[in-house]
Formats: sequence, C-alpha cells, structure tokens
Amino acid sequence: MRKGKKIISFAVAFILCFGLIGCGLTENLSKGRTKELSDEEVVIALMEAYQQGNYEELKPYISDDNPLHLFFGGMDEAVGGEMAAAYKAMHEHLKDNITYTAEAVEGKEAWGTVNVTISMPDYSQALHSAMVDALTDQVENGSTAFYDMPKWMESALQGEGEMYEETFELHVGNRDGNNVMDTNTNRQFFAMLCGGLKPYLNATITTCTFPNEEGGWNILSMGDEITAIIDTELVPMDAEYTQEDLEATVQSFEESMNMMDGVIASATIQDQNILLTIGVDMENASTYALSNMGLISDRITAGSNGWISLDSTISAFTREGGECITKSYKNEE
Repeated sequence: MRKGKKIISFAVAFILCFGLIGCGLTENLSKGRTKELSDEEVVIALMEAYQQGNYEELKPYISDDNPLHLFFGGMDEAVGGEMAAAYKAMHEHLKDNITYTAEAVEGKEAWGTVNVTISMPDYSQALHSAMVDALTDQVENGSTAFYDMPKWMESALQGEGEMYEETFELHVGNRDGNNVMDTNTNRQFFAMLCGGLKPYLNATITTCTFPNEEGGWNILSMGDEITAIIDTELVPMDAEYTQEDLEATVQSFEESMNMMDGVIASATIQDQNILLTIGVDMENASTYALSNMGLISDRITAGSNGWISLDSTISAFTREGGECITKSYKNEE
C-alpha cells in the first residue's frame, strides 16, 4: 500500500456619549469631517460604523492590511461570492451582542492611547466543530459536506457564540494617518472584532488528483497552513484475499486509524479493492503519531513556518504528476 497521507442587545454602553461626543458620531462625521477627532472619538466612530455594518465609514480608521477589509468587503456578494452569506450572518450575530466602553488614558495622549473594554461573542469553537462534523460526514458517508465550506460555516452560526470580555490598550494614529488604528499594534482587538472568523477570511479548499488513480485529496487551509484534510484512495488487494480477509482488513484499518486523536477513517470493499478514506483535523492530531504511522511523508511538506504548508504540498504533488485546484468560494477581484 502506498504511504503518504496528506494531513489537515447590540447594546452600546453609551456612558461614553457625554459632552460634545454625542450618540450619533458616525452620522455627524458622514456630513463632513470638519474637526479633528480625539483618540477616544476615533474608537467610538469605528465601533459605530462596525455595528451599523457601514464599510465606507469604517475604512478611514483602519490600515490597508486590516482583516476587517476582508470581513466587511466579503459581505458584498460581488466580492465575497459564496462566502458572503456566512460573513453577513456572522456580522448579524456579532453586532447585536456587543457592549464596550472607551476612555482615553491620561498621560498617554502623545501615544494616542485609549482603554477599551469590550464584550462580544466568539464563534471559533463553533466554526471548528462545524468543520469537524462536515469532515466526519464526508469520510463516513461519502458526502461532499467538508468540501462545501460556505454551508458548514453558516451552520456554525445556528447557535450562540461564547461570550468573552477583554480590555485592550489601543493606539490611535500611525504612519497611515492620525485617525488610523494600526493593525499590528491593535491586532488582538481587531481579531476579536472578527468573532472567530479571522483565520477563515483566507480559507481555501484545494482538491488534488492524480492520473489513473481513483480518489484524491480535499485540503482545508488557512492561508498557507493546512488545518484539515481528507485523503481517499482505492487500494487493489491480492486476488487470493477472500471476502473474509477483506472484511478483516477493513476492520483492522478503521480500528487502528480511529484510535488516533484527530483522525476519522472509514473503508469499504469494492470488488477486490478497498476504498480507504482518512480525515484529519490538524488541531487535534499529533503530527508525530501521524508520521510514525506513515500518514505524513515526503508528499506532505512542512513549510519554513513550522506548519504543514499548502504551497509546498501542492508543489510536491505537482512534481509527481498531480493536479491541484484551489477554491476560495469568493469572486476573483
């Protein structure tokens, strides 16, 4: 048997709406930004635009590399394509369940420092669980549930997210402008505003097949990092194998594979062949154990960042004559 298995209510706390700030800051600003905003006002304006889903009003306060561009831009079907519905659903869940306070830090005005305490849902675990459910369904039932990423992402939003409260010391103003909040400096804050969606904003599923081989690979990646995978392979068995032998082989395979954390496996007999399917959730699987069992080999290539690299894996497959097609489910820009 060939080795080498690829593994992977909106209730704003208006205690800040005192004095000249007002509770309609975004509306006032949209009529013309005629006065310079304080650092505290910048944060409030950003949060108002976020909760209203107003991407155009949000843009002036975030750097070009901010993940909110992918999140809010992706809610437009012209950009987000099949992912737009999931992005919209995520925003609906988040905007109605955020509370926050923002207060400039005395003595740190020169650094544009604002203390922000924010409470909102996070769907990280729900998204991961939905992915694992889809992966399991495809492995065990031969469906396309794992490949249908938009659908399982939407299903993750059927329940309630886990509520988190965090306090951040944010910094307003950087090289992109006095009212711009730097992405890197405030990265944890902006990640929280994505509600667990941030890793999925660059998610893709890559399908790899080989000539004259039945089966193939579905690879879920967050950027270049492979996070889950399904490998399907048809293995010819020797002619002398009886039906009883084939059944024993199937049972042994499933039992040994399913004992491993993060691995779901199934096998079915097709004439004198066995169709093997292995699904791997890299978050819970041990790469050491996978390597020892021959599930990771030179056909599964690690990148320089320490994770299992999509780019390196595609390169390795292509050298062996494979064809890989990557799908983002978004419209090409």
